[in-house]
Amino acid sequence: MSTAHPQDGDILRRHFVAIVTSQYDDPSYKPLAVGAELQSMRDWLCSPGLGARVFTPAYPELADNPSKRAVRDALEDPPDERRWRESDAAVVFVTGHGVTADGAHWTVLQATESDRVPSTAIRTADLISWLKDTRIQHLFLILDQCFAGRTIAEAAAFDQDLPGTWLVLPSATKNQEAVTGALTGAVTAFLADLHAREGASYAGPKIRLLDVRDFLDGVQSKLGEGQRLIPLPGSQHSGPHPCLPNPHYRTQDITTVQTQRSDLALPQRDVDAHWDPRSRGVTLTGDASWLFTGRQQLMTALIAAAGGPAGATVVTGGAGTGKSAALARLVTFSDPDFRARYATRINNVPADLQPPEGAVDVAVLATGKTAHEIIGQLCTALTVPSPATANDTPSLDEWITAWQQWVATCPAPVTVVVDALDEADAPLTVLTGVLARLDPNHQHVRLIVGVRSPGGDDNTPPDARPRWGTPLADQAERGLTAHRIRVDEAPWWHEGDLAHYAASILTTTPNTPYTHRQTATAVSQALADHAGTSFLITRIAATNLAARPTPVDPSDPAWLATIDDGILGVFRTDLHTHRPDPEDRLKAVHLLRAVAFARGRGIPWRRIWPAIANAVADDPDRTYGDTDIADLLASPLGGYLTTDTADGTTVYRLFHDALRTTLRDHWHTLLHTPALAATSPTSTPGSSPRKATTAPPSSGARPATPTTTSTTDSTTTGSS
Repeated sequence: MSTAHPQDGDILRRHFVAIVTSQYDDPSYKPLAVGAELQSMRDWLCSPGLGARVFTPAYPELADNPSKRAVRDALEDPPDERRWRESDAAVVFVTGHGVTADGAHWTVLQATESDRVPSTAIRTADLISWLKDTRIQHLFLILDQCFAGRTIAEAAAFDQDLPGTWLVLPSATKNQEAVTGALTGAVTAFLADLHAREGASYAGPKIRLLDVRDFLDGVQSKLGEGQRLIPLPGSQHSGPHPCLPNPHYRTQDITTVQTQRSDLALPQRDVDAHWDPRSRGVTLTGDASWLFTGRQQLMTALIAAAGGPAGATVVTGGAGTGKSAALARLVTFSDPDFRARYATRINNVPADLQPPEGAVDVAVLATGKTAHEIIGQLCTALTVPSPATANDTPSLDEWITAWQQWVATCPAPVTVVVDALDEADAPLTVLTGVLARLDPNHQHVRLIVGVRSPGGDDNTPPDARPRWGTPLADQAERGLTAHRIRVDEAPWWHEGDLAHYAASILTTTPNTPYTHRQTATAVSQALADHAGTSFLITRIAATNLAARPTPVDPSDPAWLATIDDGILGVFRTDLHTHRPDPEDRLKAVHLLRAVAFARGRGIPWRRIWPAIANAVADDPDRTYGDTDIADLLASPLGGYLTTDTADGTTVYRLFHDALRTTLRDHWHTLLHTPALAATSPTSTPGSSPRKATTAPPSSGARPATPTTTSTTDSTTTGSS
């Protein structure tokens, strides 16, 4: 997968320069304590945790009471090998005393004489001019000095405006007078908030860079009453900035695959759990290959669809029956980078369960995306030439025409996988406006579409029809003239798959109590017997069991009853396991219910999520804030959420509509204390588990895991 990013992928070097003067020879200038502020900037910008976004300290001698000559040598006329280029990014932090003289602002240095300022200080506008001469495109300059706001007028006299990608902040002003140390103090206070868990509210784990507006608002909130933060004219005022790295950004938990397949790649942790269990303290490895060897008939059918003649295949099934997991496996296993990385292990997988390398050309997760976004993603991923347009961006019809012209020239059919059609923004528009038009004559495209269908484990009768017409899965089958694979029906469903899958979780989870195969087998079979056809119910229940200190008695009626209650039962058990205190449990339900009302890709954390949670609680004695959300996300219950991006920030949503329905309509039941399940005192299994007599209610949640998962995690084994 390419490591370049559109926001900062062209930056080759990142520099951090601090010009700090705290001691003065002239008694007219009092000493300043700035060590903590400098360290705060270094901790943010120079942290190894930033990875490729880390800044390297440059000219460290300037951070300790530098001379005028040292500053000029470094920034006015440095040696050629140390000169900055257009492709660099730099943060320059200037702090100390500043004065005005002869109509200009001056940076006071240690040897500056108060009666000879022009001769012994540095004109601040000259400093800015030296930086302009480097032609550097990405710069963040902080001037925390007395009266630094005077530079606004001086910069206005430059022959050319500052680059629009610069951000220059002179010291905060109050009634047109500088407040010594105000800007540095405010930045330091904001950085303290940013690095706290609650600081993830500014951008979240999926956004590499902070938005300038969020940064400015955050710093402004830390300034005293009447103090204003006014960037130099021409400065960037909004949008991501390469000099504002988000410390909460995390490389997404998806297996390394090429970009065009990354939407549906398997989570890396699932691959590790199944192929490298010993590295995680697991001793039983007999079931560790399930991820790539289970559901043989289903995978064989998908592989045939991806490599056969042009045409459409619709993959359907009820909630939690493994549609996305199977499609993710197909997509990931076909990727050349993945196959190269795991070549030795792949050789141990049966040949008939391995799609050919490159079998899938492009994969798209449709959740929350419009028809225009989906066709744009397909065309961009496959480098389809952009169509000519009279508008700012091509229209849907223009993209479709460009796609049809391009695909007609391809020497072989192109394989496209689109999952979660039912979760798209306006699914019917996506179906009729994009998917049905990709290859109307069925000559050039192998199209595989995943879509939820009524019936099975979503507690809807198989012959039921939605209130307003034909089910989407049926419309997709007819509209695409597609072959249909029903993953929860024979021959693609086999009852042994659930037990095998449960055993895999019970025996490969770190610190699992299921270290005896006989116990794991008995519990897995009992769980499978009561989970219907739902991999989601199985995963939630098995993950909860693997986190307990002792094994469950597989014949215990109380435990079996929670499985029979479907998603409501297993979710309630997990909720009570991780939130035994009723007050904490109610808080978690309120916060999760807030997300349950989200549509599309999800809701942002900052300001929006707390506001919705407080509205959901509808209790004047309760007020939820960022700390409550941070606690939830850091807990195992955070695993019921997935992250995506929208409008430049991370957004959060629940994994499945069934979980959303449970939280919106049955949240009171979630708060009720479930019957306690007995645990097995030894590894010897009990009597045979009873068979389920009713289908479990609607399923669709994820098992709770220690961290919030990314969008691609919706393809984890056992998801809908």
